[in-house]
Amino acid sequence: MPTTGQLALLILSIALFAIGGTLSVARTWWDKAIVRLVAKHCVYWGLTSAVAVLIWHSSLRARWLPLDDNFDALIWLGILLTLFVLYVQATRPIVGIDFFLMPVVVLLLIAAAVFGRHKPHVYVVRTWDWVHRASAYGGAVAFAVAGAVGAMYLITNARLRRKNGKPGILFGSLERLEHLTRISVTLGFALLTIGLITGMIIFLQRDPESRLGAHWFLNPTVLLAFCVWVIYALVLHAPINPTFRGRKAAMLSILGFVLMIATIVAVQYMPAGGGH
Repeated sequence: MPTTGQLALLILSIALFAIGGTLSVARTWWDKAIVRLVAKHCVYWGLTSAVAVLIWHSSLRARWLPLDDNFDALIWLGILLTLFVLYVQATRPIVGIDFFLMPVVVLLLIAAAVFGRHKPHVYVVRTWDWVHRASAYGGAVAFAVAGAVGAMYLITNARLRRKNGKPGILFGSLERLEHLTRISVTLGFALLTIGLITGMIIFLQRDPESRLGAHWFLNPTVLLAFCVWVIYALVLHAPINPTFRGRKAAMLSILGFVLMIATIVAVQYMPAGGGH
């Protein structure tokens, strides 16, 4: 149960996010440098306050596993959504994304303050188990598309390099295939990240004595899933690092999908409790 001090700090975080979101909207008709600066600082300090609330709350109850109650769960969702907005705006800015997402963050934190006294017993055990499975297999589907399009890219690229004029199936331009690969990888990467986070939480909830020991890190499913995550992280950031664009991104997409299949197979043959 959150203390009065934690609720006060959470309210400060909500106020900072609300001010930052309002200033972001105000930039649509008054785009000044000082407005951008204040809005950015409000969001950063709001995020810092929310993280401080989580640390404070976890230290008092002597449990560091997230999603143990509604207070933790809703604040975690708000923090992750804020980090997503900040990351997108820092790497590939999308004008207006903070207009729509920051109000959601504010609502999540308000809900944490209102419903923070309740402990979601079934919520953690069942709902997050379904979220883990849906995100993991949804990511596999997206990576299957990325792998197929990557293969199409390699075939088309090879034909162009050989200047092969023989008739055959046209897969489209390299630009379009690369764009489709990037879209599929973006969706799959987001789902895989959710699957890894929820899988780790479920694993720790069911086996709290593991303490992330060496045997957990050496679990084949964990190692394979981590390799898949790293590979698609490289593909996802190809526009930032031209070294991994084009053929290399296509080959990495295919390799990532093969490892994803290996991960799914390993999950099916792991002993009970090792599937996460």
